[in-house]
Amino acid sequence: MQPDTPNAAAPAGTAEPARARTGARAPTAPGRLPLVGHAPRLQRDALRFVRELRHHGPVTKIRIGPRPVHVVNSAELVREVLTVQARAFDKGAMFDALRVPLGDGLITAAGDRHLRHRRMMQPAFHHDRIGRYARVMSERALARSGAWASGTTVDLVPEIHRLTLDILLRTLFAEPQDPELHPAVKDWLSVKYHSMRLALSPLHAWAERLPLLPGWRPPDAGPLRRLVAVQRRIIGTYRADGRDRGDLLSMLLLAGGREGALSDTEVTDELITLFLAGTGTVSASLAWALHEVSRRPDVQRGIHDELDTVLGGSPPGFGHLPALTFTRQVLTEVLRLHPPSWLLMRRAVRPVVLGGVPLSPGAEVFFSPYALHHDPQPYGNPDRFDPERWPRDAAAKAPRHAYLPFGAGSRLCLGEDFAWTELTLALAAFLAHRRVTPDDSAPVRPLVGTVLRPDRLLLTAHARKP
Repeated sequence: MQPDTPNAAAPAGTAEPARARTGARAPTAPGRLPLVGHAPRLQRDALRFVRELRHHGPVTKIRIGPRPVHVVNSAELVREVLTVQARAFDKGAMFDALRVPLGDGLITAAGDRHLRHRRMMQPAFHHDRIGRYARVMSERALARSGAWASGTTVDLVPEIHRLTLDILLRTLFAEPQDPELHPAVKDWLSVKYHSMRLALSPLHAWAERLPLLPGWRPPDAGPLRRLVAVQRRIIGTYRADGRDRGDLLSMLLLAGGREGALSDTEVTDELITLFLAGTGTVSASLAWALHEVSRRPDVQRGIHDELDTVLGGSPPGFGHLPALTFTRQVLTEVLRLHPPSWLLMRRAVRPVVLGGVPLSPGAEVFFSPYALHHDPQPYGNPDRFDPERWPRDAAAKAPRHAYLPFGAGSRLCLGEDFAWTELTLALAAFLAHRRVTPDDSAPVRPLVGTVLRPDRLLLTAHARKP
């Protein structure tokens, strides 16, 4: 694996900001159409489109309807956006619109609000708390995988979605007894899945300029209001007894500091954030992991050998994680090849220069973890699934800002360790006592939405003895 360092022979798409000609204009990507810009190309084959942009330069201009967007195509410039000049950016105009279906939690919050909430939520993801959540993760994953009978073929996409939602509800709420909680979450998720489509819609971009545009309808806020109402009832119950139930909600309610505790409104916003991060991203990654493993008998044998040695027939638990090094390598490579957050957005809040291109306040900036993860400079043969490209003693390390499955800088996902724990324990639960093979009659295709997920995953289970 090559270091993430620009050099004199670097191909197009690798940035050298120090040598760039300040004041240069970013080239516009080919294929722009009147009124809609590049939106049809994003809708037709978004993954190919974002990968090809590096060939036009380290910063490339596209349009979503009338909205100009600068796309950053190099790891070095992504580092500028996320760390070096992070204070020059917020989440962007599109996230303003996404607050309707997503609320105003960490994902959409900006500035001081984001920093305050991040500090107050950190204790909920402390190592010791994750150890407690891990018991729920292992128990529920074993129960769900145990229902998969040997010799049967199952579409695991809905099964995994139900599993991750079950784990999330049981780690958020130790006693999820409100009968309206589960249906309210399902209704909200159906709206949430369309939020990325909204963000990339030329109709949405035009509606900012023409609010009465025929055919434009704002996102439905009803599912969010219903979910918030249910959460407020649960919060009221928790506040009434004041005890720590060992779950994430208890930690949110106990959080405090110089700024004071979170209000009920702020708590509900952060619960929405956790619903968003804890369902789609983890379920997509687990599905992709089983997809890749099922197609590679040698990788599957490596995981089986490791599970037999480390678990010794016992259920996977938090204490086993440090020894599951090959499993971690496999998951690291899965998240490189199929990063759930395939496209991220920022907006300049003050004048800034990226790769020699000056941006004015209000300028929209995109960057694609998917494109960065498929860049041949840091990743030789980037389309090949190769867990061995990651060292066993530091499986999560990668070229700086060329590996972004959980973001970076002040926007690094607060639940990263939670996600690694859940993915590892769930993959171990599904594979410990079975071998899985793909059903080649139903090819797996990526669905590009809020997250990058497979459309289906038909796998057959075969019993095995450790």
